[in-house]
Amino acid sequence: MSEFIVHTVPGSPYGRAVLATLVEKGAGYRLSPVTPGTAKSEPHVSRHPFRRVPVLEHDGFILYETQAILRYLDRVLPRPALTPADPRAAARMDQVMNICDWYLFQGVNNVIGFHRIVRRRLMGLAPDEGAIAAAMPKAHVVFNELSRLLGSKSNLAGEEVTLADILVAPQLDFLAATPEWEPLTAASPNLVSWLDRMNARPSFTATTWERVADQAKAA
Repeated sequence: MSEFIVHTVPGSPYGRAVLATLVEKGAGYRLSPVTPGTAKSEPHVSRHPFRRVPVLEHDGFILYETQAILRYLDRVLPRPALTPADPRAAARMDQVMNICDWYLFQGVNNVIGFHRIVRRRLMGLAPDEGAIAAAMPKAHVVFNELSRLLGSKSNLAGEEVTLADILVAPQLDFLAATPEWEPLTAASPNLVSWLDRMNARPSFTATTWERVADQAKAA
């Protein structure tokens, strides 16, 4: 039987996107937990030379980079489709996915989320308030643009859930646990409602930090 193995750190928004995609597809998987201390050593370095997560292993095929993993899963597990058939909707999905990687994560979540959650929760260190304050102007630009692109639609690329929604939602859910969430979403109530809808999906209730941490303990 075909087996999907997901190597990730419990709590990783990118790892959650992969797990949620598998749940959306109705596919089983095996979680292979990666701890921060082991990501920079073997055997993980052989799977991911840049020492990050997640990594997908599928019948001996190893793949890293979350966007590549999500697109691969949508090809090998074609139902339900998570890429729009309409070229413009597909282009919007691609655009939002790149916004997620280059602007929402880089300079926003890897600063605000890292200092508020990772440093405090996992490292027991105080957040760098100066770094957080410096990230907020970019964060406002990102949130405003995602809100604009969402508009009155049900989801980020149209009415149906796509890979863009599955990639972005874990990032925003991570930030929703910070005090910066309220000022960032004050002018974007549509993003708040959208995230509530995403978090209510079975794929997201099954992949919370707590649920994945429990899976890691049982692995």
